[in-house]
Amino acid sequence: MRTLLSAFIIILAFSNIGYTQENDKLFAMIYSKGDAWNENIATSEQAYFKAHTRHLQRLRKQGKILVGGRYSNLGFMILKAEDAEKAELITKQDSSVVGGTFKVELFEFHPFYSGCIDTTK
Repeated sequence: MRTLLSAFIIILAFSNIGYTQENDKLFAMIYSKGDAWNENIATSEQAYFKAHTRHLQRLRKQGKILVGGRYSNLGFMILKAEDAEKAELITKQDSSVVGGTFKVELFEFHPFYSGCIDTTK
């Protein structure tokens, strides 16, 4: 009985590993300076920057952001969402985008090779 119970617990524990919404799509998000960007202050002092940081942290914890980083004066992320409408809604939940500190361009993203980006998170 104990062995059966242990096996059942192990199956439950590992049943969600590798799970991904089959309908989820990937989107490239490219962040750039918005109309409200103030060239006279540091990035961390920009309007809505702290809220922007919290928004991205929430998305990472939810497994919505698969990879992200900065290059030049742009930000880049791979976002997982059900469809383009949901991805757009996620960008509109970022007060730094709504307030004009940043602009975001959104493009559906298709990796060249499966396995290059872990979509299971």
